[in-house]
Amino acid sequence: MTPLTFCYVAGALWAGAAIAGLLGARTAAGLRASCALSALGGAAAAGGGGWALLYGNTAVVSAGPPTVVGGPLQLQATSLAGVFTAVLGVVAVAIALYAPRYHEPGPGTSVYLTVYNLALLACLAVLAAGGMVTFLVAWETMSLACYLLILRHPRSAPVARGAFWFLALSEAGFLLVVAAFVILSAKTGATSLAGIAAHAAAVPGGWRAAAFLLALFGFGFKAGLVPLHVWLPQAHPVAPADGSAFLSGLVVKLGVYGIALFAFRLAPPAGSWPGLVTMGGGAVTATIGILYAMAERDIKRFLAFSTVENTGIIVTAFGAAMVFRAYGQDALWALLLIAGLYHVANHGCYKTLLFLEAGVVEHATGTRDMDRLGGLVHRLPRSAVIAFAGTLGIAALPPLNGFVSEWLIFQGLFQGFRTGSHLTGILIVLAAGTLGLTGGLAIYAFVRGFGIPYLGMPRTRPAAQASEAGQPVLGPGLLAVVCVALAVGAPVMLAALSRAARTITGVSLGPLLLPGDLTVLPAHADFAAFSPTYLAVFLVCALAVPLLIYFAGRPRAKSVTVPVWDGGIVSFKPRMQYSAMTFSAPARVMFNGLYQPSVSVTRPSDDDPAGRSGPVHYEARVTPVFERYLYRPAVRALEWIADVVRPVQSGDVNLYLLYVFAVILLAYLLGAV
Repeated sequence: MTPLTFCYVAGALWAGAAIAGLLGARTAAGLRASCALSALGGAAAAGGGGWALLYGNTAVVSAGPPTVVGGPLQLQATSLAGVFTAVLGVVAVAIALYAPRYHEPGPGTSVYLTVYNLALLACLAVLAAGGMVTFLVAWETMSLACYLLILRHPRSAPVARGAFWFLALSEAGFLLVVAAFVILSAKTGATSLAGIAAHAAAVPGGWRAAAFLLALFGFGFKAGLVPLHVWLPQAHPVAPADGSAFLSGLVVKLGVYGIALFAFRLAPPAGSWPGLVTMGGGAVTATIGILYAMAERDIKRFLAFSTVENTGIIVTAFGAAMVFRAYGQDALWALLLIAGLYHVANHGCYKTLLFLEAGVVEHATGTRDMDRLGGLVHRLPRSAVIAFAGTLGIAALPPLNGFVSEWLIFQGLFQGFRTGSHLTGILIVLAAGTLGLTGGLAIYAFVRGFGIPYLGMPRTRPAAQASEAGQPVLGPGLLAVVCVALAVGAPVMLAALSRAARTITGVSLGPLLLPGDLTVLPAHADFAAFSPTYLAVFLVCALAVPLLIYFAGRPRAKSVTVPVWDGGIVSFKPRMQYSAMTFSAPARVMFNGLYQPSVSVTRPSDDDPAGRSGPVHYEARVTPVFERYLYRPAVRALEWIADVVRPVQSGDVNLYLLYVFAVILLAYLLGAV
C-alpha cells in the first residue's frame, strides 16, 4: 500500500459525494450524506499526503487508455505534493463539517456541491499527476470547476464579474504553463514528470530559465503574485464562504505548488538570478498585499488581499532557497524550502478558518462591512474565540503556528551573508527587511480585522441582534485545533518536512534542525535557537498568572458599581468608536502615494464646514494601482480590437465561404513555396 492508495480512496469518495450532491442535496438528508462522503474523502487525502511526506516519491503509474489529447493517465505521489495534499484533505474535512449548516437544501445547492466535489477531485489529480498531459488536463478542469463555484449566484453582476476575472486570468496563466511544459518536454523527450526531472541535464541553461520564468508567471496568476493577483479581491467576496475558503486555502496553494515544481524538481534553473527574481517578486507581493488589505472594509476583500500577502511570504522563502542552492548552501536551501512548505500548511488552515468565520458573521448579521459590525464577541462567543485563534496565527504572533514558520523564514533570510557575495547578501537581507515591514503591518491589520467586528459596541441593529444559534462552528473549530497543533507540535511537523526535504533536495537536515529537547535550530547551531513547544507552554502559564492573582486577591466584601469620570460625555454611542477606516488612517496617510484615493465629502451646507447643521459624510475609495494603470488600459485595448474585427463576423454565409477559400489558397501558395 502506497500513498497513491489513499488518493484513489479519496478520489472515489469525492466522486461519490458529487453524485450524492447532484441526486440528493435537494433534501437535508441528501445534503448531509454528500458532505459526509466529502469529509471521508478529505480524511483519506490528509492521510495520503501525510504518508507521502514520510514515504517519498512513488513510481509513476500509467492507467487507462490514451486520453483524447494523447498519452495515458499518469499518476505519482511525491513528497513535494504531500504537504499540499494534506492541506487539501484538512480543508475538505472542515468545509464538509461547515456546509450542512451554511447551505439550504435545494437545486442550487445540489449543483454547487456537485461542482465543489469535482473541484476537489481535480485538485487531487493535479497533485497526484505523474505526467505532463495529466497535469494540464487536471489543471484546466480545476480552473473550470472553480469558475462554476464562484458563479453560485450567476444573475448577480458582481458575481459574474468576479468569475470572469478568475477565468480570464486563469486561462492566460494556463497558456504560459503549457508553453513551459512544452519546452521541457521537447528538450528532454519525456512527458512524465519523473522523466523530465531525470533528463533535466539535457535542457540548455537558457531554455531552462525560459521555462521557469513562464511557469513563474503562469502559476503566478493562480497563486496571486503581484501584479497578477487582481482576481482574488474580485472573486473572493462574491463566492460563498466555503467557496472562498476553498479558493484561498487550497486553489491559491496549487499555484505555489506549480512554482515549486519547476523550481525544485523538474528542471531547476541555473544561477542565482532566477531565485533573486522570485524572491523579489514574493517580497513585493507580500508588502503590496497587506497594504491594500489595510484599505478594505469588506471582511472578505480584506482576507483576499491578506492571501496575496501570505503567498508573497511563501514565494520569498522559495526564491531565497533557490539562491542558497546556487551558492552551494545546501543546509539553508533545505531550511527555507521546509519553512515555505510549513507556511503553506499554516496559511491553508488559518485562512480557511477565517473565511469560514466571515461566512458566519455574514449569516448572523447580513453584512461583511466592518463599520456596520461590532460587539460580536458577546453575540457570537464561540465564533469569536475560533476567529481569535485564526487571527493570532495569521498575524504570526506566538504561540500560534504562523509565528513558527515565519520565524524560520526570517532566520533563513538573515543568513544571507553565508552566500559569500556582498550584493546577494544585501538583497536577501533587504527581502527580510521587507517581510519585517509586512509582518508589522499584518499585526496592525489584524488587530483592526478582529477588533472592529468583534469588540466594542454594536454599530447597527443587525449586529446587536446577531445570534450564534444554528451557525456552523464545528468546521472552523477543527481548523483552530489544527492551528494549535501545528504550533505546539512544530518539532513533529518539522521532522516530517525534513524527510520530504531530503527526498527533494538530497540534504538530510533533520539532525541539525532538531537536535533534541524540542529545540529548533535554523540550519546553523551558531546562529539562533528556540522551542515552539516550550514557548507555547510558557505563554499559557504566563497568561494564567493574572487569573490566579485575581482569584486569590479579589475582595470578599460586596462590590459596588459606580460611574467613572468620562470627560463630561453624557453617554457613549457606537458612532464614537473608531471605525475600520479611522483605525487604518495612519498607514493610509503614510502610503497615500500608493493608494491614491478618490475622496468625497458631503455636508448639509457648504457654509457649515464644521458640521453644526448636520452630519458630514466622508468617503474614500481606493482603486488598486495595477487595476488602474495596467488592467483597465488592457481591457480598453481589447475592446477596441474587438470593435475593429467585429465586421468580420457579419453573419453572411457567402462571406464565410470566401474566408475558407482564402485560407485554402494561402495554404496552397505557402506549400508551393
